[in-house]
Amino acid sequence: MSYPQDVSERRRFQIKETLGRGGFGTVYRAEMSDAGGFNKEVALKVMHYEGEAADDIARRLRDEARVLGLIQHRAVVGVNSLVPLKNGWGVVMEYIDGADLSRVLKSHSIPIAAAVQVVEEVAAALDAAFNTINHITNEPLRLIHRDIKPSNIRITRRGDVKLLDFGVARADFLSKEAEEATDYVMGSLRYMAPERHEGTEKHNGDVYALGVVLANLLTGKRFPAPPRTPKEHASFLTTVLDTVRVALGSSESDQVRAVVDQVVQLLLQMLAYESADRPDARAVERSCRRISGRLPPPTLRDWAENSVARLVEEHRNRPRNDEHDTGLILLERTDDFPTAHLSQQPAKPSESPTSDDDGATAGPANPRERDHRFGLALLIGALMGGGVVGVAWLLSGQL
Repeated sequence: MSYPQDVSERRRFQIKETLGRGGFGTVYRAEMSDAGGFNKEVALKVMHYEGEAADDIARRLRDEARVLGLIQHRAVVGVNSLVPLKNGWGVVMEYIDGADLSRVLKSHSIPIAAAVQVVEEVAAALDAAFNTINHITNEPLRLIHRDIKPSNIRITRRGDVKLLDFGVARADFLSKEAEEATDYVMGSLRYMAPERHEGTEKHNGDVYALGVVLANLLTGKRFPAPPRTPKEHASFLTTVLDTVRVALGSSESDQVRAVVDQVVQLLLQMLAYESADRPDARAVERSCRRISGRLPPPTLRDWAENSVARLVEEHRNRPRNDEHDTGLILLERTDDFPTAHLSQQPAKPSESPTSDDDGATAGPANPRERDHRFGLALLIGALMGGGVVGVAWLLSGQL
């Protein structure tokens, strides 16, 4: 793989801020420029490859970027390109100037209309990811996110919603370099549908996780991990629905109290124990649109222009101790890149499950339920000793 030798043709990336740093790479807010005078603020994910896992990480990074490049939707973080840099590959992605929902929930309650509109947008993104036509196969991509949770949903100052972290997604995707072990479960326990523990991966597993997120937003509460057995799950569901009823029923707004039954019914469907009883993401999007149209202001945009903008400024003005890279200029490589020709050996999974503070896990699934579709970035974090990490830390800075 060769690139033009003229240095003036190379892209330059001037580091403005460190968004996140991990054991195998760093994520920056950077200004990208080229010889033509084009300038753009981007998120630059720079991977540093050392050790025996280097080739696998490079393959998975490129696979992840290819999948994001196939999805064109307003609520899916956009990928610009892959770029070879001095010490490894980089991914140039859309920089999202906003705050993720986990940070928002720690300091603000979210108005009911805004909460429903957030879920509406995420549902639309999930529908697009699953049904986008792969131009190579002319078939739907069938992408399943597998890690829907508040920290992977970002809200901009203007109320735009962006779904992050397709790093543990599965898709029917032929132009891949890495392979996935088929008996591991990826995701976050607090948001994991019961059937996923048995290795069953379906589109409405994402719908289930989004239902838990909706309950979080409506009540301001985090719920324990959903139980795996029908009886225990029924008790869990009753607790969630009762908590939502109390939160909405105590509102001073007649309009909010008038939609309690509709909201509870939607959650009852999204959080159904049996995956076949859940709606698909498109149906969730429609239901949320109907409900939000009956709710009082503020809307998502009006609320974000005040509350999210303030959160962003507070975060940007915080004391920083890791800005030694600020001002650094990274240049695109123009010579043959050493990882351009990689071995095709599949990745080896970790010997044991790993987890993070949100309950993200990579653990053995029931061997009776195995899916041979492609899985992006499986166990990258476990291979490097840093936990399960995907695009979540790309923009949110959560390592």
